[in-house]
Amino acid sequence: MPTIISTAEYDDFRRQCERQLARPLADRIRFGFFRNANPVRDTNRNRSFGSMDEYRRFCERSYPAYFGYARPGTATRAA
Repeated sequence: MPTIISTAEYDDFRRQCERQLARPLADRIRFGFFRNANPVRDTNRNRSFGSMDEYRRFCERSYPAYFGYARPGTATRAA
């Protein structure tokens, strides 16, 4: 269901976009990404799995759902 925003919110969003586009490209790239620590992925350990199901079970055990590794329909939306 689409969300309807007010004219004031839309205008504020447009001004934010214009401010960001006024920055130099190098700054937009630098501020556009962030490092998200991931203790499972960052262990520098190679893993291989015998099947996709084995991989999915590993992800479900090892990662929080908000990382995006949950199967469709199993992740719940935070209120």
